Amino acid sequence: MIVLGNAHCLKAQPSAEDVLKQKLNQEKNDTVRVKLLIELGEVIYQSNPDSAIYLWKKVETLVDKKLPEIKIKSLRYFYESYKANALGDIGFVLEMKGEMDEAIVYYNKALTVQRLISDKAGASLTLNNMGLNYYSQGNNDLAIKCHNEALILQKEIKDREGIARSFNHIGLTYDNQGNIEKALEYYHRSLKIREEINDKIGLSTSFSNIGLVYQHQGSLDKALEYCLKALKIQEELNDKEAIARSLNNIGAIYKDMKKVPLAVSYFQKALVIQEDLQDKKGMAYSYNNIGAVYNNKGDYKEAIIWYSKSLMMFEEIENQKGISYAADNLSLSLLYVGEVEKAFSLANRSLAIAQKLGFPESIMRVASTLNSIYQTKNDYKKALKMYELEIQMRDSISNQETRKAAVKKQLQYQYEKKAAADSVKNAEAEKVKNAQLMVQQTQLKQEKTQRFALYGGLILVIIFSGFVFNRFKITQKQKAIIEIKERETYQQKHLIEEKHKEITDSINYAERIQRSFLATSDLLDQNLTDYFVYFQPKDVVSGDFYWGTKLHNGNFVLVTADSTGHGVPGAIMSLLNITSLELAIKDKQYEPAEILNHTRQTIIERLKKDGSSEGGKDGMDCSLICFDFKNKKMVYSAANNPVWIVRENEILELAPDKMPVGKHDKDSISFTQHTIDLQTNDVVYALTDGMPDQFGGPKGKKYMYKQLKQLLVSVSQLPMAEQKQALQASFNEWKGDMEQVDDVCLIGVRV
Repeated sequence: MIVLGNAHCLKAQPSAEDVLKQKLNQEKNDTVRVKLLIELGEVIYQSNPDSAIYLWKKVETLVDKKLPEIKIKSLRYFYESYKANALGDIGFVLEMKGEMDEAIVYYNKALTVQRLISDKAGASLTLNNMGLNYYSQGNNDLAIKCHNEALILQKEIKDREGIARSFNHIGLTYDNQGNIEKALEYYHRSLKIREEINDKIGLSTSFSNIGLVYQHQGSLDKALEYCLKALKIQEELNDKEAIARSLNNIGAIYKDMKKVPLAVSYFQKALVIQEDLQDKKGMAYSYNNIGAVYNNKGDYKEAIIWYSKSLMMFEEIENQKGISYAADNLSLSLLYVGEVEKAFSLANRSLAIAQKLGFPESIMRVASTLNSIYQTKNDYKKALKMYELEIQMRDSISNQETRKAAVKKQLQYQYEKKAAADSVKNAEAEKVKNAQLMVQQTQLKQEKTQRFALYGGLILVIIFSGFVFNRFKITQKQKAIIEIKERETYQQKHLIEEKHKEITDSINYAERIQRSFLATSDLLDQNLTDYFVYFQPKDVVSGDFYWGTKLHNGNFVLVTADSTGHGVPGAIMSLLNITSLELAIKDKQYEPAEILNHTRQTIIERLKKDGSSEGGKDGMDCSLICFDFKNKKMVYSAANNPVWIVRENEILELAPDKMPVGKHDKDSISFTQHTIDLQTNDVVYALTDGMPDQFGGPKGKKYMYKQLKQLLVSVSQLPMAEQKQALQASFNEWKGDMEQVDDVCLIGVRV
């Protein structure tokens, strides 16, 4: 998977592309083809991003086609992980092209798959990429949230490279908020790990970011030193995208040093690479940088051309920070050529974005621009206000405490590095001394052990020889008995297989009959616009069932039920319950409570003569929901089974009556009926107790309703098909190798 934010080396050599294409043309095995499609996309994505996206979408289609027929768990994991890989790569390339919102869509799709298969390493990479996407759009809170979630996963799997990457990304976000002390803290934590594990790609990123901090603090020589270190590593790795970033950074440092020809040279080198890569964000910054050089030279008309190109590119990719930055620079050049109103409009737009994003440096710059504009307009009161804002922002990012923090972090890092080296040296000396003592002690022990082993071995050989002779005599007698038993077993096995086939055929036929009584997909599709049905019987046939019908008033009735028993007895009971419900509707019962009352009486009457002393206490637990989608209302009655509604990430639990639909000491009491007002995007869940009652997990305990509620809240915003996948994956993971204890039925309906 492509990792955003860190430099990555995907060497797009023509020979590698040709070899992969040749392999794809010859390969027939779908498993290998999926892997080759991923690899080919990652070879060509810089030179031909659209073709790479096409290849990865083929992976998604191929995996979705294959998954239903795959039963082997490990093979399913392979396909799912490569699907997630392809989705994440699509997100990366869309972001490279500037399609930020669409990139987030694909990152979320990748993350959903990775969480379903518990791919913590893949999920952490996707979360980091999402965080950098949010950062580039100026959404710092979501960026830090994503990076912290990634950090948790990386610590769980002890991924030191990933931990360093997350530290770096968190530092990057704090840097852009103007929190220099926090930024340096995380940058140096990242750098320390990367030096320990010799992560060259990561080191180049850390050097770049620390260099930029020094640049912002005015320490230009130090900034240049770190950025040149980064560039050297990136050139060794031939990482073009990272090289372009470093060239831009170095050009900006030379600009601050007033070395204009050098600055322009580095900016133009960066732009050539970015245009070749179709890196729109990078191109926008390069346009802006070149404009800044012309602006500093006093060639304002040429500066306006480059700044305008930068602003248009940032608007195209919807990069809010970049829009603010380019609009401020363009407004200042327009002011210099006398176009005051255009300058005023752009500067106000820039300030509004900068204040919304909360970037002190951006606010400081545009406040300075507006100060100049207000002075030109002779509005000295507002000019003074902008000057005060500029000073306030300058103090927050350039005070003496911030400089001290930078020095302190540098010294602290150097001290820790030296202390670690001394510790290793002392430990090695102690280790050598201990090793010498261990060798002497080991030699003495070995000599003593060898003597005992020799004597013991001779005794064991004598004993074992006697044992073998005795077993040989016994085996001869047992062999004759076993041959007789094998003939008898073969005859019994053949008879059992015949009986088993007859029983299996009968149960499969019964399952087809039962399924014909359930609500059909056509019926549900006609009456529900967005829903899922998760139905997983314990055996082939089931006591759980789901049933529905359209009433004469246009409303739709949906029943989710758990009949007494499971397997064959439960299935027979479910048919009785369904026919009793149908009879209630035929008798023109349209209110949920009355339908259940009528159904209960029918069940009691039919089971009176079942031969038991108690006269038929069987029946069902169920929820019966009557949907009126036109008026956004739902009327329900429930017997022991709850109905839940997830609304705005909170769950509303609608309590059932504590009695079944069947014979009971409360069977003379009417079921209660409730009317609920629904809201758009509510998700209504009806369920039986099969999933909460399932034993499993690390301690072999029940899944429980609490855990199920938490899962439903967490997935409620996903498409309904993905919710079903998440439920099924969670149930099967919890169950593990344990037996399924009951039928499972859970239905979700989005309003």
